[in-house]
Amino acid sequence: MSRKVIFKITDPQGRRVIFYDDTWKHIKLRHPEITHYQRIKTTVMAPHYIVQSPLKDSLIYVDCGQLRLYFNVFTGFDEMLNECTVSTAYLTDYFPIGDMIWLQDKLKGRKPRK
Repeated sequence: MSRKVIFKITDPQGRRVIFYDDTWKHIKLRHPEITHYQRIKTTVMAPHYIVQSPLKDSLIYVDCGQLRLYFNVFTGFDEMLNECTVSTAYLTDYFPIGDMIWLQDKLKGRKPRK
């Protein structure tokens, strides 16, 4: 049985990112504050930061929202394919742990809120 693709997009560093219907079902169930997947798509296409998670083969796309909250999109990363698969997304009040590997030009020279 194949998984239903909701979207395939490219991140700012040229990686293909895929979002599946079963992942969206998980996010709606576990994170009801996220009401539409468009925010996930927008965050991956134009994140404020991309963080390499300490977890092996995992990238986090971060959008700094209002009210000092971060919208984090977690992905599994396949380096051979240069491809990510969204695994979850949620709002939080902390910046993700890991090494920052990319940031928007307008943010260069600034540290993220912690």
